[in-house]
Amino acid sequence: MTFSDLISVKKIDRKVKPLSQTISTVESSLLGNFQKEKLIINKDTENFLQIFLQNVPAAVAIFDKSMNYMFVSNRWGPETQLNRKDIIGKCHYDIVPDLPSKWKKLHAKCLAGEHFKCPQDVFRREDGTIEWLRWEIIPWYRNDCEVGGLVMFVEHITKHKALEEKMMGMIKTLNQSNAELEKFAHICAHDLNEPLRTIANYSRILEQEYTHELSYEAKRCLHNITKSVKHMNTLVNGILAYSQFGASSLTKNFFSLEQVVNSVKLVLEKKIKDKKAFIYVDGNPKIYGDMVLIARVLQNLINNALKFNESDMPIVYISVKEKKSYWLFCVEDNGIGIQRKYYKKIFDLFSRLHPPSRYKGTGIGLSVSKKIIEVHGGKIWVKSLINSGTQFLFTLPKTSEKELVT
Repeated sequence: MTFSDLISVKKIDRKVKPLSQTISTVESSLLGNFQKEKLIINKDTENFLQIFLQNVPAAVAIFDKSMNYMFVSNRWGPETQLNRKDIIGKCHYDIVPDLPSKWKKLHAKCLAGEHFKCPQDVFRREDGTIEWLRWEIIPWYRNDCEVGGLVMFVEHITKHKALEEKMMGMIKTLNQSNAELEKFAHICAHDLNEPLRTIANYSRILEQEYTHELSYEAKRCLHNITKSVKHMNTLVNGILAYSQFGASSLTKNFFSLEQVVNSVKLVLEKKIKDKKAFIYVDGNPKIYGDMVLIARVLQNLINNALKFNESDMPIVYISVKEKKSYWLFCVEDNGIGIQRKYYKKIFDLFSRLHPPSRYKGTGIGLSVSKKIIEVHGGKIWVKSLINSGTQFLFTLPKTSEKELVT
């Protein structure tokens, strides 16, 4: 008698499959694909089943039609906390007296020929403990094609479920915290702007109405006050803008790279002419995202490429490469470059590598750009060589109009 005589899996048309396919089919049931096959178990299968179940990488038990244990895998004990020596020949319902009635009903249906599976199910024990299980049950058949019992696959996922619930709780807490921070930032921005406007107004009154009575030193102080107020106002509004970017606030549409670059060039037209700069675009993909925010990213990157550039002919080269699931953009310049040790720091809020006297700015642009790219599901990073230029690279997920419809 061959192994294929011991256990054979038959299709609905009753054709017998060889042992190699039998094992493959049984293993496939662990993945939930056992739907078009029938498991046939002969009377002489005990030795093979015992050998097979010792090595199968899952918690498996075979029951007769009265739900008595016939065979169990080595993993059954550790997974269910049941000793295999104490359960063979005994009824599953006696071994697990607090088994939910809903499962007993499913067992009865399975013994009538149906197949069930559940990716996650809760088991509330009589002692108050809660267990989470992933399970699947299939009927097995005798040679006469009568149901002889059922095969049960079980995986204990309580720890995974606990981690999942913990993570969901942390996400909920984080979302609440972010909402509170956004509200706090909005209140701070409003409350700080009020005194700033008052200072600016009084400074303007002094400068306009008492200009002939003020000394040179007083005028210089007023000028510095006005300058500081404007800078502070920019910082406050920057904090507010940074706090408000979130995935839920995006207004997504399809637009082309050329379209958004042209709009940015109009905004930066004066600076481009003053610097005698050249801006080139290589590629014109159709992007799905918030055009206003993506334009802000490109405006920040192009503006920095022009600002931190001492060349007689600044050049900004914008290229794009198509990857399997995303677009890879690169904004490259021939500017002063960035030292490697500052690659991460430049994306921090209010981070500045140069004194304001040399290069004006608030240190907000790259932080905002990073947040915008991340809420779009992409990432941004930098490569650079001192005195040889900088590359800012960022990704955006690819999305087709067909995908949105489906």
